[in-house]
Amino acid sequence: MANVRVFYRLAVVVLFVVFVPALARAQYVEQNVNMVAGTSYPNGDPFLQRQNEPSVAVSTVNFLHLLAVNNDYRSVDIQFDTPLGPDSEDRGDAWIGVFKSRNGGQTWWSNLLDGYPQQSTSTSPIHGFAAAADPVVRSGPHGMFYVAGLVLNRTPVQTPLSAVFLSRFIDNNNTENGDPIAHLDTKIIDTGSSGQFIDKPWIGTGPGTGTCTVSGRTFETQNVYVAYTVFVGGDNNVRTKLMFARSTDCGNTFSTQKLSEGIPINQGATVVVSPTGPIYVVWRRFKTNSDPDAIMIAKSTDKGQTFTKGAVVRTITPFFHSSARAARMLRLPTDPSDPWPMPVMSAPPIRRTWTRFFCTP
Repeated sequence: MANVRVFYRLAVVVLFVVFVPALARAQYVEQNVNMVAGTSYPNGDPFLQRQNEPSVAVSTVNFLHLLAVNNDYRSVDIQFDTPLGPDSEDRGDAWIGVFKSRNGGQTWWSNLLDGYPQQSTSTSPIHGFAAAADPVVRSGPHGMFYVAGLVLNRTPVQTPLSAVFLSRFIDNNNTENGDPIAHLDTKIIDTGSSGQFIDKPWIGTGPGTGTCTVSGRTFETQNVYVAYTVFVGGDNNVRTKLMFARSTDCGNTFSTQKLSEGIPINQGATVVVSPTGPIYVVWRRFKTNSDPDAIMIAKSTDKGQTFTKGAVVRTITPFFHSSARAARMLRLPTDPSDPWPMPVMSAPPIRRTWTRFFCTP
């Protein structure tokens, strides 16, 4: 028996000596890779402009195939028919960049999403808007990719002011043809009417019911969920409608519903689809005379058909830093001159917090 114990101890030591150094050697950081390849236009960035707020997803048919999207400024120096800027200068505007890799992110190629203003031959429903921004991408079964984002016009004379859209891509997994990830189509989900501005979209995907046919393939349905905020009333009388859009046919058509409306302001929604089935939408509520600042949550147990009323996860004490009172300037940290006063001396220490959710069927 003693010999057996010695043997097992020796075996554990050998495994430790052999495998631990191997694991340690396997963990390393490679060099950064520039995703913007080349300086040609529009497949590259001739003006070395900015790309920010990225989102990336991995193909479900080939883990080496990646699709990324972001705010892309490579077109701001390309003139097109748009109102003059504040300095009376003719200029372009930002759009959404689409970045693809077929080797796990070692190399990339890119372009602007179909419909950008300088693209005179586009038939995309978002062609004609001055700018696009805030893209988020999620992958689905059978190589599907879903990209949600918004398009907008900068001045009130251009209508509509904004719209939220969904673009669909599919990984054909045919690397011999150069680009395995094909853009299928773009659908406008909702359009802001006069005086309404749509903003801050987020996307989630989950299993549906039945089948759908996309690009000649028939497979089980993937539901697509998009949350976004509609701002009304301008900067001086801001009110919001927090919206939820649902597709039960792999992103081909959508229905919409309101999760909240009016005052207080609700924005910044995030969509999470639980592995056990429920859908959760989480957002921030801004304080009013009767309601404190808080993180809110609503739950659906029927694949997004209906939701519980928004409930408080926890109240928060936010920090503000800008003197602007616009909806997009609610912010961190603060100063004593802030028009929404929260004196610096009375603010608690800055700390990062998180809340855990446990999903039940």
